Amino acid sequence: MVAGLNEDDSWDPDAVGFLRDVDGNGVGVVNRDGESVRLSADRVLIPHPVLLADLDDLRALAADLIVTQPVDQLFRETWQRPTSLDPAAMSVDDFAGGRFDELRDLLARAASLGYPVQGGYAFCRIFEGGENVAACSWVGSDHPENEAETGSLVFSDGTGTYRPLTAVGPVAWSEGMRMAAALYAGRVLETSEEQQ
Repeated sequence: MVAGLNEDDSWDPDAVGFLRDVDGNGVGVVNRDGESVRLSADRVLIPHPVLLADLDDLRALAADLIVTQPVDQLFRETWQRPTSLDPAAMSVDDFAGGRFDELRDLLARAASLGYPVQGGYAFCRIFEGGENVAACSWVGSDHPENEAETGSLVFSDGTGTYRPLTAVGPVAWSEGMRMAAALYAGRVLETSEEQQ
């Protein structure tokens, strides 16, 4: 999906399309109606899917058109920030408490998913709204052979200052939650006595 960028770097979330070609006449796209059109913009944006209006409809259209994307954009898992957050909230605990037999297992999972670890946090850097934001998910800093648990997800700015959750943009929120969920998914699942 691409959108034409205006001179002020703004774009219309409703005027996006599947990239077909680029030539001297502009950028060719297939729009939401399934029609081939040309964008007159000199520059295009590849928007994060959390910013796209009617994402489910776009996914259905992509499936109908048998669109393939070498980069996971349209079908990337997204997370919407809740509208009713406590203004003082600084962390998300939805994916805290995921137990790993050894810290090195959790560190290996973070590395395999592409998330570097520093100071006990796996992190993902996002550039959004002209700012650098880091989504940081606690993984631990003990001995690698010790048991570990996933912890809280926090967001910081470029200076390392934590920001309230209400000040986190939609792309940073989505990517932070995506990281925390992916780390948590590798936890040790407890089996109950009934299953044994």
